[in-house]
Amino acid sequence: MRGSRQALVVVDMPFGSYEASKEQAFNAAVRIMKETQCGAVKLEGGVRMAETIAFLSGRGIPVMGHIGLTPQSINTLGSFRAQGRSETDWGPIEDDAKAVADAGAFSVV
Repeated sequence: MRGSRQALVVVDMPFGSYEASKEQAFNAAVRIMKETQCGAVKLEGGVRMAETIAFLSGRGIPVMGHIGLTPQSINTLGSFRAQGRSETDWGPIEDDAKAVADAGAFSVV
């Protein structure tokens, strides 16, 4: 943040800081925003994180969603590989994008 004068700085919430519950996510997001003075937080997950995103955004936490290739999910995916290359793979990604947007994320990566 020290080097930023006008840019929106979004902090990636660390793995394990938001998955257990929406309350855990709120506490972690508040701490991150207070300690860093950032403008928003980013968390990974689509449909499965929509309730948490709604909980955070409903309480004034600006949230950027991250879907598709999610680096923190490497243990689940097994490797870094492109997502959605074929049309048959688009459905879940589109569902994730819609869920994140409907939950109140101001942007989606």
